[in-house]
Amino acid sequence: MEEKLLWLGFYLKERNIFKTIKYFEEGIEIKEILKFKKYSENEVINLAEKEIEKAEKEKVEILFIKDEKFPEKLKVIPYPPLFLYIKGYLLEDKNLLAIIGSRKPTSYGKEVAYKFSKNLAEKGVGIVSGLARGIDSISHKGALDGNGYTIGVLGCGVDIVYPAENRELFEKIIKNGGAIISEFPFTTRPRKENFPMRNRIISGLSEGIVVIEAGKKSGTLITAKWALNQGKEVFSIPGSIFSSQSEGTHYLIKQGANVVTSPEEILDYFGWEKENTLPKEHPEIEITEEEKEILSLLSPYPQHIEEIFTKINKTPFEVLSILTELELKGLIENLPGKYVKLKTNF
Repeated sequence: MEEKLLWLGFYLKERNIFKTIKYFEEGIEIKEILKFKKYSENEVINLAEKEIEKAEKEKVEILFIKDEKFPEKLKVIPYPPLFLYIKGYLLEDKNLLAIIGSRKPTSYGKEVAYKFSKNLAEKGVGIVSGLARGIDSISHKGALDGNGYTIGVLGCGVDIVYPAENRELFEKIIKNGGAIISEFPFTTRPRKENFPMRNRIISGLSEGIVVIEAGKKSGTLITAKWALNQGKEVFSIPGSIFSSQSEGTHYLIKQGANVVTSPEEILDYFGWEKENTLPKEHPEIEITEEEKEILSLLSPYPQHIEEIFTKINKTPFEVLSILTELELKGLIENLPGKYVKLKTNF
């Protein structure tokens, strides 16, 4: 216990994670480091005890790399985190997969992220992501909607919700048995340099990562690089050749990433057991002639409703009414930005 307190206190005082990890990996005794740095043992222990006291109040567990409960997967990665702050329930006996991507995804990227995460969660796969805007948040939501398990890895302290609009999602992850984790101490702000560091934990916890939309210079590619260095599988979902948001995913494909177009391909790749996916019986849906006419104009690819207005001899109000009926019958999906598409199931 004393060793944990000394390392934690030093960790808090230095606030330099990689440098502290290097000291640890070199096998230097913590008391020797404190002596060299001219830090009082009592001082660092007091810092550690205050941090643990706060953790108890916040219902957060602080794990040291030498603790029995510390995730084995993270002990063996390059630059393993010395400490993990865990809010919620970190499960290691799950098949875990990271889903990551752009903070500004297209409607296509949003749909793919949601469908993949929800479908995989329904099959018992835990979804790991970074709780950032865009693909990360959508992936967590998909996992929750699939009644599945999800882990959010932060680039700040677990006592800070970032971005602020994700507070409800943050709380829902914990409420539904998931976990919010970070290697950063309490009160650590979400600085730019923190996110590339946290990415190694996202990939380290996971058996592989799925990249859904990423720009040419996206931070998502850093996660992919960490994954490759850790010997993890990288899966890339192809997008439009005209979209700048697909430049990163196509680059990964050219570099040898696994191309996937359905969640089943990932389940097959790892040999993860699938739940019964036999089609369920549904009562016959009655479709009017007007609805059939609209359906004939749609496809599985998003289409702006303005295009539909120009293809049919009906008023916009009539078209919108029919689209609403079709959505209620579960035959189409309305997407952000006034786009609509036929509803499909992976």
